Amino acid sequence: MPALKNLTFPLLASALFLATRLGWTLAVDAAPMSDQLWYFQRAVGLLNGEGYAIGGSPTAFWPVGYPAFLAGLFAVFGAHVEVAKLANLVVSAVAFVFLFRIARRATGSEIAAKVAVVLAVLSPTLIFYTELLYSELLFMALLLAGLDALLSSLDTPNASLRSWHRPALAGLCFGLAALVKTQALLLPAAVLGAAWVLRRVGLRRAIVVGFALHAACLLVMAPWTIRNTLVLGEPVLVSTNGGFNLYMGNNPWNRWGNYMWPAPAEFTAATEGMNILEAIPDEVGLNHRLNDAALAYIRDNPEQALLRVPRKLDQFFRFDTLPLAQAEIGAKRNGQDIHALVAAVTPVAEVWHWAMIVPAFLFPFLFPLIARPRDTALAAFVPIGYFAAITGVFFGEPRFNLPLLPLYTLLAVSLVTGLTRAAPWPFARAGRNA
Repeated sequence: MPALKNLTFPLLASALFLATRLGWTLAVDAAPMSDQLWYFQRAVGLLNGEGYAIGGSPTAFWPVGYPAFLAGLFAVFGAHVEVAKLANLVVSAVAFVFLFRIARRATGSEIAAKVAVVLAVLSPTLIFYTELLYSELLFMALLLAGLDALLSSLDTPNASLRSWHRPALAGLCFGLAALVKTQALLLPAAVLGAAWVLRRVGLRRAIVVGFALHAACLLVMAPWTIRNTLVLGEPVLVSTNGGFNLYMGNNPWNRWGNYMWPAPAEFTAATEGMNILEAIPDEVGLNHRLNDAALAYIRDNPEQALLRVPRKLDQFFRFDTLPLAQAEIGAKRNGQDIHALVAAVTPVAEVWHWAMIVPAFLFPFLFPLIARPRDTALAAFVPIGYFAAITGVFFGEPRFNLPLLPLYTLLAVSLVTGLTRAAPWPFARAGRNA
């Protein structure tokens, strides 16, 4: 039966998705800590009418998107940690739907798209984060939704009504994504610029799409910017942590370009003793001062700043141990000892991580062998490169790479497919006959 056949893959993928994530959630009961607890508390504060504030002091240090998302869920289902963890399942599933659409468009193959989705579903790191209250999974869903709408708009004829509504939809998604993590703001411009350079789209079309997209994006963000103007006294677009993040990766004490924890006493003094989990006096002013200090360090020490870029990228691309470490600590707070489980899954997860990451490094060198290299580059390589470039300027952390992990599966599948087609006979014939 055709209808049943069409449901086979969604049902199998859903079963695999639920089995891996519910299995991990049932095995690990981690209490929220650190950033997770901060998000949860801000969401409860929003729900209780306290506004986006810490101890009564309005803040915009961290973007409001994820706490606001949780507050909306808590208003309906109650302020429970389990609600946030179940939301991770939903947004992950949504992300994989958009990954399928992106991969099918990029590769021109439904089979390749299905393989990419299965690889993403099985990604250990994405499974581990299901148990934690971090903003990355929500950001991943919004990012892939925006990317899907943006890439679709490049294929829409100018005369069609969809030539406007697709970019506007992409702008809506990217605007919401920027309220979760500000880095999303300029990704559409990077993709459109690359599309024009790769002659995937004409300059006029790129400008039209970019105008409609960014207008919608700014419209989504405008209410939050107005709020910041009223309560902070300055039109802060999204958040006030840009200066801190830039200074974290560009100061005299950070040799490795990572997040320094614990921070040296000199850095603590230079940042005026701020604690990012507590209320920050003169939040806007400190943001400006740290931004100026970081730029001064880069200007006065250009060689050191450049030498740190590879180290920052190393931090960005490396295997992320944070979800396992925090799961173990959080589980211990709930009376669980999962050390043996963590020790068992860590080697497997790390091997899987590098198996997906390495094809991204090979992609530029094997570009001519890929079946649809321009489409694959726009769908995956350009977004990954964009976020890597941001890391090179600010500081590196593996968690920043998490929302991009589904796109690595697309690159891996595209690379293997291209190499199979380019292989000399009889391997090429075997690949074509498969």
